Amino acid sequence: MDPLAGPLLCDPSRKAELEARNGDDQLDYITDLVDRGARELRESHVLTLQEIAIREIYPCGGRYRDATKGVFIQNSKHKLPDVAFVPSLVRDAVDWINRETGRSALERASYALWRFNWIHPFAGGNGRTSRALAYLIVSMQEGRMLPGVPSMPSLIYEHRDEYIQALRAVDESQRIADAQSTEERVVQPDFSPMAGFLRRMLMRQFAAAIDQLGSPSQG
Repeated sequence: MDPLAGPLLCDPSRKAELEARNGDDQLDYITDLVDRGARELRESHVLTLQEIAIREIYPCGGRYRDATKGVFIQNSKHKLPDVAFVPSLVRDAVDWINRETGRSALERASYALWRFNWIHPFAGGNGRTSRALAYLIVSMQEGRMLPGVPSMPSLIYEHRDEYIQALRAVDESQRIADAQSTEERVVQPDFSPMAGFLRRMLMRQFAAAIDQLGSPSQG
């Protein structure tokens, strides 16, 4: 249990079951957005995906964290930004994703996956929200939901050691970029480690779709 997210609303024995259900509901929400023609990310999408992620598990759904005491990212030295900056950081991230249309969908999804983990805008559900956002960005770019089960968000979690390595690589790139940036020139971090990781996860999803097509139907 994450005490910062508030009291657990469910029996602990049901938490994994509810997380799985909520993950399916996130995919349904993404599908609805894509089917209705959404092509840009909105702050409301971020808040809704987080609310769905922790529904019936924690009471902090759809609200940014409001305290820094004790809030941290497990196995990370990253110091989280002050709560006062969270809303503006989220909006800046959304604006960057929508503005950088010259970049590939995978690069913008990589930025989202890294940046929303970096901001850690919520008391709970940050990882599940950032993974869903990355998938939403790729799906919006394609204009359709991508075939294959398990989908990219689940595959990211299943390969979390590789995922954490990619996050740390971008973190290090950000530190280098910050050191090289000046008032006249802003150096962007290198998202290629995360983009490469996401590409591999999508390839696994597509491979699963091909396997499913080749499997005999159950009558």
